[in-house]
Amino acid sequence: MKIHNIKSATLFFLGFILCTNNVLSQNMENKLSKEKSLYLKQHASNPVNWFPWGKEALSKAKDLDKLLVISIGYSSCHWCHVMEEESFEKEDVAEVMNNNYISIKVDREERPDIDEIYMKALVLMTGSGGWPMNIIALPDGTPIWGGTYVPKLQWMQVLDQINEFYKNRKTDVLEYAKNIKEGVRKEALVKPVTDKEVYSDELQKQLANNAFKYTDKVNGGFGNSQKFPLPSMLNFFLRFSIENENEEMKNFVYNSLIKIAQGGINDRVEGGFHRYTVDNLWHIPHFEKMLYDNAQLLSVFSKAYKVFKEPRFEEELNNIYNFLELKMTGEDNLIYSSISADTNYEDGSKEEGDFYIWKKEELQELLGEDYKWVSEYYNINDKGFWERKSYVFIQTTSDQKFASKLNLDLNQFKAKLKLINKKLYNFREKRINPITDTKIIFSWNALTIRGLVDSYKATGDKIFLNKALSINKALSQFMISGSSIFHTNSFNKVNQVLFFEDYSYYIDALIGLYEVTFDEKWLTKANDFTQFSNVKFKENNGYYKFSTTKENLYTNTLINLEDGVTPSANSVMNFNLFRLGHYLGKKEYSQHSKAMIKDISENIKERVTDHLFWLWLSHNYSNKFYEVAISGKQAEMKAKELMLKYLPNTLTAASNSSSEIYLLKDRYFEDETFIYVCVDNTCKFPVTTIEKAEILINE
Repeated sequence: MKIHNIKSATLFFLGFILCTNNVLSQNMENKLSKEKSLYLKQHASNPVNWFPWGKEALSKAKDLDKLLVISIGYSSCHWCHVMEEESFEKEDVAEVMNNNYISIKVDREERPDIDEIYMKALVLMTGSGGWPMNIIALPDGTPIWGGTYVPKLQWMQVLDQINEFYKNRKTDVLEYAKNIKEGVRKEALVKPVTDKEVYSDELQKQLANNAFKYTDKVNGGFGNSQKFPLPSMLNFFLRFSIENENEEMKNFVYNSLIKIAQGGINDRVEGGFHRYTVDNLWHIPHFEKMLYDNAQLLSVFSKAYKVFKEPRFEEELNNIYNFLELKMTGEDNLIYSSISADTNYEDGSKEEGDFYIWKKEELQELLGEDYKWVSEYYNINDKGFWERKSYVFIQTTSDQKFASKLNLDLNQFKAKLKLINKKLYNFREKRINPITDTKIIFSWNALTIRGLVDSYKATGDKIFLNKALSINKALSQFMISGSSIFHTNSFNKVNQVLFFEDYSYYIDALIGLYEVTFDEKWLTKANDFTQFSNVKFKENNGYYKFSTTKENLYTNTLINLEDGVTPSANSVMNFNLFRLGHYLGKKEYSQHSKAMIKDISENIKERVTDHLFWLWLSHNYSNKFYEVAISGKQAEMKAKELMLKYLPNTLTAASNSSSEIYLLKDRYFEDETFIYVCVDNTCKFPVTTIEKAEILINE
């Protein structure tokens, strides 16, 4: 049977049913026990003969002409562990896998390049992605089947069907694999643009309105089922609404962040946000907590606090900070990657969310007279009910209104609530804590520096700045060697793969440190890593490849351009080049960034919701972007006053003394501090107050 297209091939695989006999089992050593990754170690005792990713497994598959099972996940993934319990721990499943396949386990956080390669194929084959990601591939790594969580019986059917199909219909399998290769190649293409003006105001409004169609105007966020915070989305609509005086979009951002803050996605007891919710009310989370979410929410709440002056947004900054200090910071001051959704009991059983949920009876006993108002505030009722006679806290009345009901002023109520949350925390800590993955992921720590910097810019509170500096010091000490950035603390210095995301996010973090300290060494370091990135990662089309891995398998060079739960490393690098071009007067950076933003325009038009940070960036090029240069003995003081404002179309350089930096050169005077408001270093007449500078920016 000739397979003509990917969709029909996928349907053929799923519908093809064959009966097979059991085959002899082989005794192979499970090699995951030698790995440093917590996720891989968690599978070390499986009867499946897992290999870690590497030449040994790939060579063995080729030598034996066996298909590969490539199973990708991470330690805090609930459904990864469900599939392990149901399938990978079972002897009958292991027998099929061991006899017919070479099986590889991959920690997606340790090898994001392998994850990215196969996620593109999975989305192409099935229309969606997720974890656990299970791929069946040819011995050379080319995928021919993909899925996420699969129940045991269905998984065994898939294994038998695909193996028989490979044995008996290899020509069709190879043809299908060829189609997959071509499909992924096309997905990675950047479409050339010939128009001189690609980001008119009219087009940007059209794209913003197109993206806005997918938002939930009632509950906030994207879509009407499960909800992810999606910081790039919230940041875009915040900026667009301010620059275009769009009250509907502005109210949407406010409503989204209030609902996120009040929902079950927010752990009110110890701080920190869960990864997403399974409903559209932000109520019932998938209970894992990821560093990258909390790092980015620091930035989102910071910017929103500048715009709305909503006390709750500032409160959430402190709550995230306290969570990072309490549960996520290691002895070396670096931040762990995640906390699992599951509670692991001594009898070997696991329950999702057990650490975080509450029984009515235990709350009544613990809280006594306070139970009545606490149960009303946190909805220990039908609204807050989950399952197993348990509740997940959700707030549906504002603190101000609830304080009024208790005849308290807001500060009195918050003090009362703080005592209750502390009591709940102390009680909850007696439970078995979910497992924390102490893996250090460089790029996520860099995102955290940016989040802390933004928190300092919004509040002026030095706890955020000091935390950012301590993380940066530890990264420099433990995870950077010369120009090499090690992606995780489980790195192998031999044949080390470098990941562009680490460089892109870190350059942004270094620029952020300059934005709040005005110490020029941070710009120097940012420039050094930019130059290294241009040599190591930059491709002929001006974008940057995913990593230095030589294991490109079935793809050509892998380039990621989409803004998802984290922004694309390329979109962040675009902003890095844009800012460094302004700060340092490097025209080649400015030209490079402008070419990148122009060439991505067709991709944005086709799938705007997947490119919202790119769309955010487009405003830097189509509208006026202001350089604010402050020079004089009070420059840094005035700059810190300015940083409290929400001005997304500006960057600020400041020095209390004479400086050779491009924006500040020849602008220092002993007797006065001048503020220069410039566009491409062409400046208006200098002023001496922030109020006057703001007028010039807003003209």
